[in-house]
Amino acid sequence: MITDAAWSLQTALYSALADDGDLQTILGDPARIYDAIPPDTIFPFLQIGAGQLLPYQGIAGGFEHIVRLTAFSRWGGRQECKAIAELIRIRLQNADLTLEGHKLLQARLVFEDHLRHRDPETFQGSMRYRFVTVPNSFVEAA
Repeated sequence: MITDAAWSLQTALYSALADDGDLQTILGDPARIYDAIPPDTIFPFLQIGAGQLLPYQGIAGGFEHIVRLTAFSRWGGRQECKAIAELIRIRLQNADLTLEGHKLLQARLVFEDHLRHRDPETFQGSMRYRFVTVPNSFVEAA
């Protein structure tokens, strides 16, 4: 069975972040982590958002994933978004996530920014992470 690398990564990210006790303290239990943000969502929350997928040169079926994670807060400043981002960094930097059908070779923060959203009450912390995956068949052959 062929498993999509991007979806396998997204489900692994969701599981890793939703199961993190420190993030649950801020984002609730169950953690408010979304792909598509529901209307009337309670703040704070995290969105696993836009992603870019590029072939990883030299490895058939290998991919470089650039994934945007965005924390949204109405706590009255950037502090809550920065706290969420820090917990995500702790959890994801050089993470060893289990992916279905794929092996994660690299996980690292590329960019982080904290700013006021269009809505003057809302602040957001935008993070981009780079992940490199290869199919399990590549790992087994090595």
